[in-house]
Amino acid sequence: MVQSIDVVQVKELTVLSDPKLFNYGQMRDLCENFSYEFTTGNVYGIIGECGAGGWALSYFLAGREKAQSGSLFFNNVLATDQSVLAEYGCYVGEGATSRKMFGGNTIRQQIEAGLKQNKKFSFNELVELFELSSSRLDRKMEHISNERWNASIAIGLAHGKTIFCFPWLNTAWINSLRNRIIPSVKILKDHGAIVIIPTAKTETLNNIADYSVDIFLEEEKL
Repeated sequence: MVQSIDVVQVKELTVLSDPKLFNYGQMRDLCENFSYEFTTGNVYGIIGECGAGGWALSYFLAGREKAQSGSLFFNNVLATDQSVLAEYGCYVGEGATSRKMFGGNTIRQQIEAGLKQNKKFSFNELVELFELSSSRLDRKMEHISNERWNASIAIGLAHGKTIFCFPWLNTAWINSLRNRIIPSVKILKDHGAIVIIPTAKTETLNNIADYSVDIFLEEEKL
């Protein structure tokens, strides 16, 4: 279980990546010379077209990619190893990863594996919070359709994750998932998580994001 964090800061971060999500897509993306401070209990919309850097930033903060350059700070202390992000980050749509087990286990097994170390929640509490279907708990992630979004967040919380990073989502995707995203991110905010959602338009995240961060410019408090 990871230690508590309040602030995650990146300075002059450059990440060249090919972020992907199974049954969703993949795109070459470049986040270049980006600096920002993320604080717990907030949802951040990272605004820019696909390929402009938002997905690469989110992928990095989820612990899925290394940076080419730049610095990373936790609670204003320099992190000497970027791989520590894998301990904090949850990539929404796939959930918490493990080199030994992820991908072959069911939703139930992945949640229970996290709860062996994290006693903050019970299994039934997470199922109820995220309205997980009992008929899908014993399926693998790739077999639960769009319930993967809230199920992956439940798995992340079970594993004690604190940074929840979405793939780049266009307006149509966010509108179709709004009834899943809104209650899920509210739960995450209530539990002091940092939520990252890359998309193209600020208005797409109305009633979802607390801050809109243009990948090239400054933030706008919503």
